[in-house]
Amino acid sequence: MKVNKIINSKWIQHPVFWVLSIYAIGNYFSISSLLKFIDFFYSALFHIPLFFLVYVNLRVLIPRFLQKGYYIVYGISAVLLVGTTYLIHELTFEVVLPLLPTEYYMVSFTDVEVLFTIFAIYLSITSLIKLSKSWYTLQKVEKEKLTIELNSLKTQVNPHFLFNSLNSIYSQALAKSDQTADTVLELSNLLRYMLYEVGEDLVDLSKELEMMENYIELQKLRLEKGTDVVFNISGDIEGRRIAPLLYFPLVENAFKHGAKGDSENAFVHIQINLDDQIDFTIRNNKGQVDDMEDGRYGGIGLENVKRRLALIYPEKHELEINENESEFEVKLVLR
Repeated sequence: MKVNKIINSKWIQHPVFWVLSIYAIGNYFSISSLLKFIDFFYSALFHIPLFFLVYVNLRVLIPRFLQKGYYIVYGISAVLLVGTTYLIHELTFEVVLPLLPTEYYMVSFTDVEVLFTIFAIYLSITSLIKLSKSWYTLQKVEKEKLTIELNSLKTQVNPHFLFNSLNSIYSQALAKSDQTADTVLELSNLLRYMLYEVGEDLVDLSKELEMMENYIELQKLRLEKGTDVVFNISGDIEGRRIAPLLYFPLVENAFKHGAKGDSENAFVHIQINLDDQIDFTIRNNKGQVDDMEDGRYGGIGLENVKRRLALIYPEKHELEINENESEFEVKLVLR
């Protein structure tokens, strides 16, 4: 970690870049196959205008014009910068060099086309590096924002079922039911999954379905005996992975808003078909109006699912919501 921090430091990257650049320019202008001190001395002088070009571009032109979308202004400024760089180059060799106490005789590089090509290359390289680093930083920030948002969405899963489950366990304990220990174990497994195993981007579908089964069994404790609860899975589960807790708000809503009232009509039906895609369908009866959120089903849980689908499965999902006076249905296909 510390090594990466050092490597990514501008105080390391910039000197390394300039050392390599001085070597490359010295080698390019060398008149012999063996590099001598005069080659590096000439290259160092040649870099004086290049320093000016690069850092004016990095510190002034790119942040003030290019990154803000002022492309025409940036283009004009870049042309003026290259022209100014050429003047500094001429000044370095025609004025500054003769004043230096050196025995070497040097002249400015006279091939203007090659000279301007070198300036244009350095201008382009620094612009591309700066823009690529800005793009990388932006992508990193966006990824961190998405991670934070996804984690926030996970924590929005309503824990009201926990209170219902504890009340049911309490009732079992009072009745000294033999199922109390098994119920506590199911609740423990469910909470362990929600607390520790949903930190990953994707989890095994088998674990997700096992969690769903535990949740359904806990919900059955508070339901009337005549409530029709069906949970069917068809197809091969092995090797399938899915975003954690994706189905949970849908199942939670079904038990929260349905599976109540007249036990003869109360139902929750869940069907999962696995082939080339994952087809999830959940249907439930509608509860009483005062149990609805703003007069309709879904609420925060459904919006949670929609947002997570947009973030995790863009262009790879289909969500269909159907309802009538007595039933509510959600179909979700993951490709």
